[in-house]
Amino acid sequence: MPVLRLGTVVRLGWRQVLSLAALASALMLWSAPPASWAQPQHPAVPLRCRLEGGPWQDCRMTVDQLGERWSLLVGSERLWFEHDGRGSVRMQRGNRDWRAVEAQWSADAALCWDGVCAKGEIPLD
Repeated sequence: MPVLRLGTVVRLGWRQVLSLAALASALMLWSAPPASWAQPQHPAVPLRCRLEGGPWQDCRMTVDQLGERWSLLVGSERLWFEHDGRGSVRMQRGNRDWRAVEAQWSADAALCWDGVCAKGEIPLD
């Protein structure tokens, strides 16, 4: 990661440095798992994913807690999922708010959550 040196700070001015710091913080937040998540305990699983009816593309599923918490990395976008054990699933895309999603199987054997679909050897439990 690039390091800002004091000489750079003086040349940029304090407003620009604060803007860069805010941007760096936002980028770290966007790519970091939710605070309640531990490091993944299972290896990433290669799958095929589709976002909002777009083309199928390679993606990876990382499982934190089997059947409870997992994420999909589709291109450069990370999507986080949590299952409460009672049938409710919620999803977070990037730094957006968590929202409830419905899980369903599609006709082409893909597991979908409101426009986000994955197919392959999905670890379910």
